[in-house]
Amino acid sequence: MGKFKTDKIESSVNWKSMFREWGMIFVILLIVVVATIRRPAFLSVSNLINILRSYSTIGIAALGMAYVIIGGGMDLSISSTVSLSAVVTMLVINGTVIEGVSPAHATFLALAAGIIIGALVGCIGGGIMAAVNGQMGESFIITYALQIIIAAVANGVVGGKFQAAGYKSGLFKQIGMGLNPVIIFLVMAVILQIILVKTIFGRNLYFLGANMKAAKMAGIKTRQVRFLSHVICGICAGIAGVVVVSRVNSASISQGLNYEMDAMACVAIGGTSLDGGSGSITKTVLGVVMLGVLLNALNLLGVQANEQLIVRGAVVVIAVVLDTLNKKAKLKEVAK
Repeated sequence: MGKFKTDKIESSVNWKSMFREWGMIFVILLIVVVATIRRPAFLSVSNLINILRSYSTIGIAALGMAYVIIGGGMDLSISSTVSLSAVVTMLVINGTVIEGVSPAHATFLALAAGIIIGALVGCIGGGIMAAVNGQMGESFIITYALQIIIAAVANGVVGGKFQAAGYKSGLFKQIGMGLNPVIIFLVMAVILQIILVKTIFGRNLYFLGANMKAAKMAGIKTRQVRFLSHVICGICAGIAGVVVVSRVNSASISQGLNYEMDAMACVAIGGTSLDGGSGSITKTVLGVVMLGVLLNALNLLGVQANEQLIVRGAVVVIAVVLDTLNKKAKLKEVAK
């Protein structure tokens, strides 16, 4: 009788643990089931491909956010970085059309512009974070301030004006067509995952996120690691800006609106701890897919845009709550 009760208690604990680990995904799958019942076309190949295309640019930005979060930080500036990259890229590509530059060179210049813009923003944010050697709290405030500054710079560059494409076709336009954004996203994910798990920098990033004091005592150059994580995040946001411009054939100062929230949601849904020290790019890719499926399901169910923003915010809150409960439970298990 006693053994039966023990087994029952253990089973209950396992269910609780499973919900803490995968609760967010269970909720999303439930919404997917409802959407599929009401709109059978939801699981069609064309719709799934559309989901991947639509959220690949957010996914690219989320890859960089994952690096910063794994290192125990946060980068809210990616939304403005995407916008700045987008408007500068459009100015560059339109300028090359006027000057008669070849499509290959124009595409190279546009990509270079996006990457340089992202890298510069990453260097500024990473440089400040390295100087103060701060963690989550400091990075939150500093990158929030940078978000405002970069948004103002983007607005100043184009005078707040909407930028239309000055081209009708060409190699640059191919970047955002078909499955090319998805391919770019997945190739970057593979490269960043390899860096994360196969290099000293990747291992140090995990160590830094788990315990910065211990990382310092172990001789890890924490300032350099934090700096590089922000640079990588900036580059990802810059590339996302280039891809989204190519896909929509326009640019504006609001191009990256809510990208930081969506990127955090992708990282959190994928199971990466927002306290740092754990997670992976693979989990972030899963989070991107799940967020894309969730928002697409909400569209098919007729949920309005404003209510969808509420859902996005709620997703981040729920993911953080589940992560907190999961860490507390693990600490209790270790204490036993």
